[in-house]
Amino acid sequence: MSVAFCYSFEFEKISSMNQKSPHKFFLIVLFFSVGLFSCNANREEYVITIANNSELSRTSETVELELSDLPDFSSDNYGKICVNDNSGKKILSQLIDVDSNSIADYLIFQSDFDARESKQFTIVSSDCEEALLESTAKTFCRFAPERIDDFAWENDEVAFRVYGPKCQQMFEEGTPGGLISSGIDCWLKRVNYPIIDKWYKKNEQGGSYHVDDGEGLDNYHVGTSRGCGGTAIYNDGNYVLSENYTKWKIIANGPIRSVFELEYPSYVSGGLSVSERKTFTIDLGTNFYLCDVKYDCIELVERAAIGITHHDKEGEITFNEEKGWLTFWEPLDDSFLGTAIIIESGALSSSEISSNKDSDNNWVNLKTNNSSFSYWAGFGWKKAGQFSSSAEWNDFVSKISQIKNNPLSIKIEKYLQ
Repeated sequence: MSVAFCYSFEFEKISSMNQKSPHKFFLIVLFFSVGLFSCNANREEYVITIANNSELSRTSETVELELSDLPDFSSDNYGKICVNDNSGKKILSQLIDVDSNSIADYLIFQSDFDARESKQFTIVSSDCEEALLESTAKTFCRFAPERIDDFAWENDEVAFRVYGPKCQQMFEEGTPGGLISSGIDCWLKRVNYPIIDKWYKKNEQGGSYHVDDGEGLDNYHVGTSRGCGGTAIYNDGNYVLSENYTKWKIIANGPIRSVFELEYPSYVSGGLSVSERKTFTIDLGTNFYLCDVKYDCIELVERAAIGITHHDKEGEITFNEEKGWLTFWEPLDDSFLGTAIIIESGALSSSEISSNKDSDNNWVNLKTNNSSFSYWAGFGWKKAGQFSSSAEWNDFVSKISQIKNNPLSIKIEKYLQ
């Protein structure tokens, strides 16, 4: 004879805000107590209720759960965590180890949500290999020593790269092809599978990723400009730029999310030496990457700026000061390209945001929060078929801005059976 026991707890959680469970000790005691009365092993299960409380539909929305909120999935068994949808089907998920200690810290998965829709998912201990095998699109990032130390990243919609120390060394030595720039380059892809390895191999074999063979191309010129979301310190009316990155570290690599860090050499702003670290995150199904910037200086770096290149061509600038986003729609060869920057709502007041145009960039200026700030940047290419006009691009950016600043509501319930 066996006796079934059920215990549940629940709490509200918004997005990935940290909350520690107060029930861990009680659950451990309960777990051993149940073992005294039942000859069958208990099965731990968490039911996750996700609510979209906005009037906006969401596609490929990433749900992020801290494993500290799922205490039964400890460092001993986290490799077997699986996410089931409401029908019981296993869906693609990913574990993230943010501090590189070989113990996962976050569990993420994705789903679509209609306006005001709620969904339930179940977190169980199981093998999810079959869900992974069904996925063809993915995120990806890597160091590219074969192309003078580039670092590149992508998902199923967009791709980017930045320039590394070898590229700067070549410039300083007077070698053709060298460049000093911390701007962000756009690789305009129109396929949903990874292209970074293919394009670098094509380049090595004498071909050119500057020619579109059906997958897209790199025809976006960065030079010393900011490209798509490069940054600067704003000091006494001047934009002070970092040089090429010198160190890199991959934190996570697909299929839903890739995360990496770049470090930049110290440079002088306002007479003080400043070092800079950026953490980039790109999720599946989005046109934007997230960048978290942190400056290290003996004094606070109070003002910074984010730029997007305008290429000295006719283009349409749209600046929403209240919402904190800037877009640029410009002609590019035989098509059009939209680029954009989105700032977190509430991080800035209207007086702290301005848009102006110098010889290379459209800028958004902002105050930092203790020498740090975060933003999203990305692009949409007309030839890829997603956007056909500046109006469509602006509407999309406006919607994404609202989604970023209205996170999902997450409720976690625990059951013992």
